[in-house]
Amino acid sequence: MTRPPQQPAFSQDDSPSFRASFEQWRRSLTSFAARPPLRCEPQWSDGPIMHDDKNTPNDPARDPKREAADCRRCEKWRDELARESPIVRFLLTHISLLPPSPNSPMPTPEHSPTPHLPIPITCSPCPPTMAGGFSPELGILLCQNRFMSRKHMEDALAHELVHAWDERRFTPKGKWGDDLRAHACTEIRAETLSGDCRFGREFTRRNWHFAAQHQACVRRRAILSVAANPNCASRQEAERVVNEVFESCWPDTRPFDEIY
Repeated sequence: MTRPPQQPAFSQDDSPSFRASFEQWRRSLTSFAARPPLRCEPQWSDGPIMHDDKNTPNDPARDPKREAADCRRCEKWRDELARESPIVRFLLTHISLLPPSPNSPMPTPEHSPTPHLPIPITCSPCPPTMAGGFSPELGILLCQNRFMSRKHMEDALAHELVHAWDERRFTPKGKWGDDLRAHACTEIRAETLSGDCRFGREFTRRNWHFAAQHQACVRRRAILSVAANPNCASRQEAERVVNEVFESCWPDTRPFDEIY
């Protein structure tokens, strides 16, 4: 005999809005346990960020068998992280509790490569200059050929999920990426909260400091990201913008209570 699913026992003091939010959160966690068939989607390959002189989607030197194996590994790790990683589960849950941005034309669940997750997360081969990306139109990109380990992917996915949360929570001036101050702030937050700047990662990059190592890493990597924005005129402008917002964005750990 199949037992009916148990419903949470709410108290009389719980408001209808709390009950609705709890039910949405519960459904989101339940959906993370589902695993769809593995499939790699081509949408990201059409953008200019994915092209360079050495690694373009039409490069005859590319190995289809290797790419298929990379795709299977990437999607396997992605779904395992969605089920098992505390930071990834936490961020996915909090993204699911926010409505999509009204200016975001992101695919609906039925057209998403990951309908079991609150945001599309696609695996695709990338140039050597990137490990992941976020787009309000396409969701999150995981560079299947750039990850050294599942932990490396976890940090990259958490980084992009912070961007996804920020895109739903805050309203920049203009389109995503047009507002350099908003770009700098979300990069500072993503570097701070994702694990990108923990001491072990910096040690492998041969960048370490005896004091304020975390802050130095966050500032350096945020400047590099903003400088790569086509709307940024120079590295000097990137440094200026990051320095202007650093003191206000560095302490902002939302949706976490503190740095993970």
